[in-house]
Amino acid sequence: MIVHVSDTSLHPQPVPTTATGYGEAVSTPRSEGGQGPADRPAGSPPRWLAPVLGIAAALGALIFLLTKVRLENGFFDLKVYRSAVRWWADGNPLYDYSQPDPWQEKLGFTYPPVGAFLLRPLAYLSESATIAASVVLSVVCTALAVWWLTGPVARRHGWSRPFLFAVALPVTAGVGAVWIGFDFGQINPLLWALVVFDLAVLAPRRSRFLGVGIGLATAIKLVPGLFIVYLLISRRIRGAIVAGGTAAAVTLAAHLAAPSDSLRYWTTTVWGGDGVGHLWFFTNQSISGVLARLYQPDPYPTWLWGALCLPVLAYGLWRARLAALNGDELTGMALTGFVASLVSPVTWVHHIFWWVPALLAIVDTALAGNPSSVRSGLRNPWALGFVALLTYPIVAISAASHTGTGLVRLILSNWLVWLMLLLLVTLPADADRGRARKDALLTPSA
Repeated sequence: MIVHVSDTSLHPQPVPTTATGYGEAVSTPRSEGGQGPADRPAGSPPRWLAPVLGIAAALGALIFLLTKVRLENGFFDLKVYRSAVRWWADGNPLYDYSQPDPWQEKLGFTYPPVGAFLLRPLAYLSESATIAASVVLSVVCTALAVWWLTGPVARRHGWSRPFLFAVALPVTAGVGAVWIGFDFGQINPLLWALVVFDLAVLAPRRSRFLGVGIGLATAIKLVPGLFIVYLLISRRIRGAIVAGGTAAAVTLAAHLAAPSDSLRYWTTTVWGGDGVGHLWFFTNQSISGVLARLYQPDPYPTWLWGALCLPVLAYGLWRARLAALNGDELTGMALTGFVASLVSPVTWVHHIFWWVPALLAIVDTALAGNPSSVRSGLRNPWALGFVALLTYPIVAISAASHTGTGLVRLILSNWLVWLMLLLLVTLPADADRGRARKDALLTPSA
């Protein structure tokens, strides 16, 4: 088996633009030699394999969730949010809040003021009502994001959208970022849904509101701000302006409503990282986390962190741009999410929701069996299948291990970082993403 990692068609010839299932109408060159997505080259996976593998994956994920996953964190982060905003509602400075923690010594409120206002209603709810609200929000946001992401893939292969959704939802729930985030009561499902709504729903419709979701997510938690850059470099200038303007407007509104807390956050908290926890803790799966563990107990050199982040940022965004300009928003979205996770000073394992669009992109391209449509990344369907089989068990277990010594410890304590770097190179930028095929295996939904 020959495995190709290609970067062809870096300067595609001008062709008519096509409104695909992902992203705005962008240039989407057809496969080499005029081959359409309905053609199945020799050696591609058989058509019956998709529903069989889908059902098996869904059952495997459900078995994993029922037998191995233990919700042991008791909505811990959610309770920190509630305690912090109750402290704030009592008239205390928001960013003075701190509570002891057996693992991280002390924790505080680390979100921008916009995030604090979003969570402010928790101050007036009981603990049980707070947990109930978190459960509903997490389930609804996750389900909506999966529904939005799977629609174009179902159309490409002629599958029933409800069937694909029914398969993808339990598989998504089995991803560690999802179930661990649910266990902690994290706000990340909402942020993920806002970004996905922008890129998978508004972008294909050329909506004038493209960027609102990304802007809100950025104002609530700064890391999604890299998606504003993604919109800019993929020639969605208006969307980038809307996103930046939305983030700035709600941030200004929060500043006007709570000027002293806002000033404290933007001048002190955001730079010092107070209350976020130890960077060297093994669940911090970012380049910063790798360096912090290597240099522990001493701080790592900031220049080294910057020197490692810059090429990851440049290469990852270059590949994300290439994917977007070839009509593959799914891969562009996943790559941008991985870059943001890698270069952020703190990326806990329950922050990395981008495994879901990445896995969907891999499976979609592998089962399409049309290597000539891949503009960058892995082309071979069987090699892509191997990457999917390697990725899912790792991201399902998710929490890196801090056992072992030497090289073993270096690998195991940072394995999500290594996996993100691998996917940064291998994720396929597929020009046929979102095209509907004619030889449907299952009847597509209306």
